[in-house]
Amino acid sequence: MSNNHLKIKRWAKAGFFLVLAMALMQACGTKIPEGARIIEDTPTRNIPTKTPYVTATIPSDSILTATAAALQTHAGAVRFMSYNIQDGGQDRLAQVISIMQAYNADVLAIQEANGWSADDFAIAKQAASDLGMEYIYCQADDAAVDKNGNTYDLVLFSKLQIKSSEIYSNVANCLVRAEVVTASGQSVQVFATHIRPNFDEVGCKNVENIAKTMESFVSGPAILMGDMTMPPPEVLIGSPASQIACPPIFTAVGLLFFSDVSQVDHIWVTQAMLDIPSYKLPRPSNEPLVAKNILRNASDHQPLAVDFYFP
Repeated sequence: MSNNHLKIKRWAKAGFFLVLAMALMQACGTKIPEGARIIEDTPTRNIPTKTPYVTATIPSDSILTATAAALQTHAGAVRFMSYNIQDGGQDRLAQVISIMQAYNADVLAIQEANGWSADDFAIAKQAASDLGMEYIYCQADDAAVDKNGNTYDLVLFSKLQIKSSEIYSNVANCLVRAEVVTASGQSVQVFATHIRPNFDEVGCKNVENIAKTMESFVSGPAILMGDMTMPPPEVLIGSPASQIACPPIFTAVGLLFFSDVSQVDHIWVTQAMLDIPSYKLPRPSNEPLVAKNILRNASDHQPLAVDFYFP
């Protein structure tokens, strides 16, 4: 048999095994990592979540203040928290995690989780483990990156069951929705976002898209939290007109401004949420749960947390 015939047979055999391998991969589907589950109803992409397998540790006394010790346990309440950790936390991650643990939130939105998707979401998984929470990861587009080339990502953590979730691609940097279920069986729609600061370029487009998305949920319990990069609706001076024009768009669809820290970090709620007994945690700058020097070193933003007492 000639060398040409031998080569043809080898190539045919190799091609057959390649096609067979591809067919087997397609039939088996994507392998789900041990200890994780995939939320299947997300229209944009699969979301990695991690089921908690440890109990969140309590920070040392050197981290906590007297206020924190009193508020760490919030029996009967669901604590919602939003926190921009500034450029992924970088070498401040230990402090950032300690602050999260001190606040002991049940649902937690983290903005600027830059680089947390690296190495198969290593940082996000470690944070979820340390906090005893599941997580939903929103990787932002690359229209804006930090000095290390990382996108401004968002992570939504929850100790409550995540019944369903979505990631919306029409809001930059990120918009995530998760339906969580309280211990009493109450479903709450939680929205977390980080709005890009390019209002002069796009106007209120991101705010409009969030409002349109939430409009179908405003009749029931729903909460929106995150770094809005704009002032609250009552602030009419001191900020660019392009930003001041945006908060009324939320109000027009039935959302109500609830709380903020440093003006740009907001929590908005529906009337159904407003009808539930609630408690706004003290402003960190006035009555901190964590020592002020630790807060200042950890991020250029402050944590924002509120408690809701569901029946």
